[in-house]
Formats: sequence, structure tokens, C-alpha cells
Amino acid sequence: MKKIALIADVHGNYTALKAVLADAKQREVDDYLVLGDIVNRGPAPEKCLHALQEKHPLAWVIGNHEQVYQSLLQQKFQDYTANEKAILAIVTSGYDRCYLKHHEFNWLANLPLCQEVTIEKLKLRIFHATPTSCRGHLTVPTADQANFDELLANSNAQIAVYGHTHQTLLRQTSDGRLIINPGSIGLAVSGQARLVAGQAKYAILTISEQKLLDLQFLSIAYDVNSEIELAEKRKLPFERLYAFLLQTGVFTYTKNNVHKENLTHNYLEQARELIEKNGW
Repeated sequence: MKKIALIADVHGNYTALKAVLADAKQREVDDYLVLGDIVNRGPAPEKCLHALQEKHPLAWVIGNHEQVYQSLLQQKFQDYTANEKAILAIVTSGYDRCYLKHHEFNWLANLPLCQEVTIEKLKLRIFHATPTSCRGHLTVPTADQANFDELLANSNAQIAVYGHTHQTLLRQTSDGRLIINPGSIGLAVSGQARLVAGQAKYAILTISEQKLLDLQFLSIAYDVNSEIELAEKRKLPFERLYAFLLQTGVFTYTKNNVHKENLTHNYLEQARELIEKNGW
């Protein structure tokens, strides 16, 4: 029998990750699956990376925020000045690069898009958003059934596990296979914000002899004020949006909010300097 922790969307929130890893240890978890977006937007990307690497996860896939690193290394940001979210991505990645070594930044940028692993004779497919892309909105909790059926098309895996939406989910494909999203550790959001504010979300699978014996969706309280203090101390870009999301569970990185922050802090100029320097 194996107990497997599902870790997704930490986003540099080390305070939340520490609380989750302590809880997982107490529950005697055997191994970890890391579903992407471990870095970016929060103040401690290197601490999150190191804490998870110490666990030697069974599988680790790239998220859309790590894919931004890849795009920066490949100099793909050529036309970004009118794109508010692209400016955000460049500036927050520049912040991360101050704390991550080059080989760490490069390693995160080159993680696989999708992996399949077998645990106790049960096969799982692991990815961030879909098996073919780590971004997009095809797998939000209310998406069409056909979108979820596609996640296990051309695979004989019995379970698909993903992140990206920052929302807990349990669904089935039309042929009865399971689709699981553990929710976000670092930036949990919901239309019902009180359900997630100040909480780190993760899940534990208990597997034995090709059977899923148990599935736990867990909500772990952590010291939000301490995390916000760290963001302030480290002068995190877009800190106001980060703090408000942690406190309320309301998604703050909207195009309109990001536009206001870009203007207030002249983040466009910072982005230009980072792209010109090309110090990734």
C-alpha cells in the first residue's frame, strides 16, 4: 500500500508549502507527484523548489509558469509591450531568477509536459492542464464532459491527475476513469472565496494492488500574515495582488488589476530591461 501526496500550484508560497509538507509527513505519505507551477508570483521560489526536491518526487511535470521560463530562455518574448499579462510574467520571472540559480531555472524550464506512472499496479497520467498543453481553460471544473474524456484518450491509465485551475475537482470520464485536481497549495481560489481563503489545498491517494482505497482532499491552514510579511520584506512584484488573494481567496491577477499595477510601478520598463539584458 502506498500513500501519494498530490502537490500543485505552490506559486512560491513557502509558508503554505511548509504547512502541507508537515501535514503529509504526519500522515505518513510515501511519495509525491508534483503537478507544476511550483514557482512564480510568490516570494520564495527557491525555498519551494528545494523543499520538494528533498522529497525526491515520483514524477514532476511543467506548469505554465515554468513554461514562461522556457520561453524566456528561448527568447520568445518579442511582442509583449501591449500584453499586460506578458509584462507580469516577465517581471515575476525576473524576480524568481534573482533567487534561483541558472541550472535551477533551466531545470524547471525543461520539465516534461506529461508523465505516466504506475503505483501498486495502478496507472496514473500526470500533467498540469492537459496532456498536450500546460495552459488554457479546457479543464476548469465546469467544462464540458468531452474535455475531460480527452484527458485519458489514447491512454490506458485509470486515473488522470492535474492542477492549473487552482480548484479542487473530482470527475469521471464517460467510461468511468477518475479525473482528480487537488487544488492549489499557494494560491487557492474559488467563486465561493470563504471556502479557500487562508488555506493550502492538496490531496492524498491511498493505492494498493491496482485499487484506489482512499482519496482525501485536504485543507491546511497556514500563517497568511507571515507569508505576506515575507513578500513585503523581499519586495515581491505585484505584492498587493498577491496579498489580497491570500487573504480573501478571490482571484486578483485579472487583466484590469495587472494593468493598474503595471502603470503604478512602471513594470513595462522593468520588463524591457529584463528582456534586453537576457540574463536568464
